[in-house]
Amino acid sequence: MKKTILHTAIVGSLLSISAVQAAPSFDADFELNTNAISKSVGDSTYSQDGRVALNVSGKHISGDNFFAGKGTALIKTDGTTSVDDAYIQLGNSAWDLQAGRFEGVNLFPKGKDTVVENVSIDSDVSVYEANWARGRADGDAGQFALHFNASENVKFELDTIYGSVDGDDTKAISGFRPSVTFNAGGATITAGYESVNYDQTATKKVKKSGYAIAANFDVAAANVNLAAAFGKNDETDDKVTSVTANMTYGNFGLGLISSSVDNKTGDDPSLLTTYVAYTMPVLDIENATVTLAGSYSKANNLAAGANDKITAARVRFNYGF
Repeated sequence: MKKTILHTAIVGSLLSISAVQAAPSFDADFELNTNAISKSVGDSTYSQDGRVALNVSGKHISGDNFFAGKGTALIKTDGTTSVDDAYIQLGNSAWDLQAGRFEGVNLFPKGKDTVVENVSIDSDVSVYEANWARGRADGDAGQFALHFNASENVKFELDTIYGSVDGDDTKAISGFRPSVTFNAGGATITAGYESVNYDQTATKKVKKSGYAIAANFDVAAANVNLAAAFGKNDETDDKVTSVTANMTYGNFGLGLISSSVDNKTGDDPSLLTTYVAYTMPVLDIENATVTLAGSYSKANNLAAGANDKITAARVRFNYGF
């Protein structure tokens, strides 16, 4: 009897240790796109691109506290490699700090956006997605994000871009992005503001700000996203307003994006983009799918000779392993 009790205690302790100090997890997935894009000006273009994403993550827990890390390496079909996520995260159930390379909360969700080719209507931005300070910045820039869980239904996030953006390292914080998410019954509502401010070159300054609100909810068996974003270039006083409405119903997705630019001088261009996607299993193989997708974008009030229409089609193979 004593041996049985001792054996149970030892096994339970070992299981407890393994749960608290779990071994790193590894997984990967392959994505291959075959694309065809037709514009109103110029020849149609055909291309193929893809990547293997290799993910590793780990987490250790002590009471309510945790320390976690994640890294995603991308091996691309064009022969190059890059990094998607690479961050550490520490804290507890009330708050946590995230640092490294990652993306903050999505303030402009597009649903099943397998291919979305928007007409280029402005040199700075065609569609504003409230993502200037969302993260995964190029160059030597890094990120810090503070998450605070006020309750099960109210969560705050403060994202910052730290250090070099476009080669500028004269400011510690080049951009910040506070947001709040409410879970209200069957809907999730997220609202946020962002601002970036740095010297791109000795003579060119980047100073932009914007805000957005997004809602996610279910309608019968469909999941719906609605979002509106408003951005401003504080240097030129140009403004852009973008809205999206999209739904995912099982393996099918459909979406609309409307965007307009209010230029301080000259014409005010606008665009409307529609996109659709449908995913099917391949040979009844688990974790293997093919997605057929397309998008159509049309713009108004563009300069003479500019592309005002883009039609895109994509076949995407996915395999998780």
